[in-house]
Amino acid sequence: MRELVVKDNALINASYNLDLVEQRLILLAIVEARESGKGINANDPLTVHAESYINQFGVHRNTAYQALKDACNDLFARQFSYQKINERGNIENYRSRWVSEIGYVDNEAVVKLIFAPAIVPLITRLEEHFTKYELQQVSNLSSAYAVRLYELLIAWREVGKVPHIEISEFRNRLGLLESEYTAMSDFKKRVLEPSINQINEHTDIPATYEQHKQGRLISGFSF
Repeated sequence: MRELVVKDNALINASYNLDLVEQRLILLAIVEARESGKGINANDPLTVHAESYINQFGVHRNTAYQALKDACNDLFARQFSYQKINERGNIENYRSRWVSEIGYVDNEAVVKLIFAPAIVPLITRLEEHFTKYELQQVSNLSSAYAVRLYELLIAWREVGKVPHIEISEFRNRLGLLESEYTAMSDFKKRVLEPSINQINEHTDIPATYEQHKQGRLISGFSF
């Protein structure tokens, strides 16, 4: 069975900052909801087994246990921002947590989580503007930035090209803090180029990028 992850493009385009373990945990929860037939709602917990994490991502058992425990603590505090257009055509800006409740059961090595109400419709509505991809495609990506970039790229898969993204917006979408990799040389060396290399090596899409300049300064990228 193909393990599909489905996210609304409003969520794909949202600005948030999750580390690699937290992203993987979210993806496994989405897959669990689909495979179990439970669906996703704001009341019932989803269970993610450490064994699933170990098997899917090839992580050592003890490492997985500790990583999931840490992710429970960190994920509860995480927020994401997104935009909607209201009936008057105005942009509405929102912030929400990812989960309203999350816990780790030591004796069972499982995570139980409940998605926050605002995120449920962004994950569950199966409409044309959704992006679907197989979990296996990101299983071997070892960088949170690579996972985020892969999601951005496949949202434009049918077009074949991602249009020009301003550097500030691109950094937000990757979840970078304002203080992180502020020099363009560091950004390209530590974030962009390793992510492109991982995507080309481990996923189903070949990717290249083009940088755009205003004068001497790089203003953004297209892919």
